[in-house]
Amino acid sequence: MLKRQNRLQNTESQGVVSADLPTYFSAFSSHSEEIEELLLPDALPRLLQPPAIAEGPKAVVICLHGFSGMPYELEPGLAAIAEAGLTAAAPVLPRHGYRDLATQHREFALLKLPDLLAATRQEIAVARQSYDRVGLMGFSMGGAIALALAAEGLVDACSVIAPALRLPLKAEILIPLLGWADFEIDARPRESFYFPKYEFHHARSLRALWRLAALARKSLSSIDCPLQVIHSQIDHTIPPRVVELITKQVPGPVETVWVNESGHIMLRDRAQAAVAQSLADFMRCQLDASPV
Repeated sequence: MLKRQNRLQNTESQGVVSADLPTYFSAFSSHSEEIEELLLPDALPRLLQPPAIAEGPKAVVICLHGFSGMPYELEPGLAAIAEAGLTAAAPVLPRHGYRDLATQHREFALLKLPDLLAATRQEIAVARQSYDRVGLMGFSMGGAIALALAAEGLVDACSVIAPALRLPLKAEILIPLLGWADFEIDARPRESFYFPKYEFHHARSLRALWRLAALARKSLSSIDCPLQVIHSQIDHTIPPRVVELITKQVPGPVETVWVNESGHIMLRDRAQAAVAQSLADFMRCQLDASPV
């Protein structure tokens, strides 16, 4: 397990200083009450088992949340995957999910691209110890991570929802100029439905996201596993043109699903059931698990 090496302490001014804690929170590990108290309830890792044992290979889908988000935003997809006869696992990615506000602000400023990739590689490696087939699904930032690691040949199938290969134009102009600086911007959710997340972005964490997007774009031509892309024409966060970018550069066929009734948070918006079912059907087919 990847670790940071300080001791755990609580202070009113600094929040929770985590050393001797995982750099991410695995879906496959049991966590102590002390660690669970560090996380928001909606940020706890999820591990959903199918309601009955399916015939065929034992399969799992690792599901990655978005930038400043948490596993809550993936829950309809996790449930559909489990109903399809597969295990669904949602870790908490590095620097995400903390309950204490001071800890949120300090940790998110430290977000780094290598940590995101290393944590996901670790989660895949753990899954390989117990499962015959491993799928990877990612939403937004998680989608960019999923594409980058699918290009490394680490998974048997990959599905991405609104993958962050491109950012809004204003962000793509400003992040290279200001991403080195130490400041935050307001990012309170504006959705009409419940959507828990960090309510700020740090310039340095945005730079990590920008670098991830560039890496994922460069990786597309190396993807050779089955791939599904789900997006919406009314997504105002990740431009829909990323779908064409993927289909042109990935060598093999790409299953494309448009869900235009929803905005960016597709697994929590109006068409969440359709998105979740498309994801589950794809993974069940590609990972060779029989319906329960």
